[in-house]
Amino acid sequence: MNQHTTFGQELTDVRIFTMETEVEDLKSLIDKLLPDQGCIEVQRDVAHKEHAWHHHETDETLVILDGSVRFYWDGGERICEPGSVISLPAGVRHGSVALEDGATYLIAFHNAQLTHHG
Repeated sequence: MNQHTTFGQELTDVRIFTMETEVEDLKSLIDKLLPDQGCIEVQRDVAHKEHAWHHHETDETLVILDGSVRFYWDGGERICEPGSVISLPAGVRHGSVALEDGATYLIAFHNAQLTHHG
């Protein structure tokens, strides 16, 4: 079952999901995240690496593959583990901290339409 929690302000909507699909099926996941033309990023953060408060000019979709992060934004915070998907609209101020085992995740620079979004 999907766990779908929506947080945000009037015009912003940060969503964090737990995917039904396995993150081990990387080819399928990458195919879903890739835009028609362009790329995605693979990010690895060591334990306690912090990306302090910042924002982006484009939408982003992050998928946690391994480890865990504490993701925070003006409306709250959440621990994200393998299978968590963060749907982050452009302009939303946020940050993250990798927890004890660090974290590896994919970043798509658009609002990826994964099958769990509804």
